[in-house]
Amino acid sequence: AQILQAGWHLLKLINEILDLAVVEAGKVTLSMEPVALAEVMSECQAMLEPDAQQRGILMTFPRFDRPMFVSADRTRLKQVVINLLSNAIKYNKVKGTIVVEYSLSTPERTRISVRDTGAGLSPGKVAQLFQSFNRLGQAEVGAVAGTGIGLVVTKRLVELMGGVLGAESTVGEGSVFWFELLSSSAPQLGGETAEAASRDKT
Repeated sequence: AQILQAGWHLLKLINEILDLAVVEAGKVTLSMEPVALAEVMSECQAMLEPDAQQRGILMTFPRFDRPMFVSADRTRLKQVVINLLSNAIKYNKVKGTIVVEYSLSTPERTRISVRDTGAGLSPGKVAQLFQSFNRLGQAEVGAVAGTGIGLVVTKRLVELMGGVLGAESTVGEGSVFWFELLSSSAPQLGGETAEAASRDKT
């Protein structure tokens, strides 16, 4: 079991280093489009709910009373949300909570935040969050397995999609990681194609 666990950890480390190398080299290919937040949140919740339940962590996701869209690469947006949720589970307390929320930070931007009830971080450690391979002392105490790469990649991906990512934390209370992307209207399926076809016929 230990050999298997070490193997998976090594595989994750290799994948994250490759991700970081691709991002740093500016070779990430993005397919920007209007992406429905409700769909992405539902898929990410389904993927990570078992991990949260294993530790007795209650995850709460927003209810979307109306469709909300952001301009993003769908696959990379899922990667960002999954990374933030994974960290919120990993560094949370047993039987803690995770609350995912969204809001309009400006008329043009949508903010998604992931709030946990973990140990929290001091201002000094918050300032070091997005340094490659910096695990903020976690490796020394052997608390949680990790690479110190995931947040760096997550931040760069958000920036490549035209957004920003940040974090706030209070020792003893928990942390909130948030990112903002440009809001978007619903995709116009087939509208332009139909108009183009109509023009071609005339």
